[in-house]
This record gives sequence, C-alpha cells and structure tokens, in this order.
Amino acid sequence: MTDTVFEIIGLNGMIVESINKQLVGITGKIIDETKHMLIFNTKFGKKLISKNICKFEIYKNNKTFCVNNSQLMKRPHERLEVYHE
Repeated sequence: MTDTVFEIIGLNGMIVESINKQLVGITGKIIDETKHMLIFNTKFGKKLISKNICKFEIYKNNKTFCVNNSQLMKRPHERLEVYHE
C-alpha cells in the first residue's frame, strides 16, 4: 500500500511481523475491520488481530502489498476518504 489505498476486506493477508511472535505467520481472509483491529478468517477460525502491533502482507490481483500499522490505524472509510479528497 505504498501509494495505493484500497478496501482490504475480502482480501487475503498474512502477518509478517509482530510484537507478539505467536501471531507471525497467521494467514487468512480479512473479513472485517475496525479502527484498531483486523478480523481474519483462518483455517482455525476467526482471529482478531490488533493493527498497532503487526505488519501485514495483503494480496490483491496477484500482487503483494506490505502494510505497516500506521497505514491502517484509521477506520476503513476514513482511510479511503483521505485518498479521495
């Protein structure tokens, strides 16, 4: 998500870095999002992941976007509004 802002709900993602090392490697479809949390649907069920402690890879159209917590720390509609102004 370097210069591109897009909706991430419905896309697949993976946690690549985290303060909590047990979260690294979690993969799944992002099914919901709040200002501070991403909700992943994984093979082990739903996982609520705090945005402020993780770095993510998001997959869209056969491309990989590396996203850090500061790029996501808004509500989804707020993040898109900034892009469209």
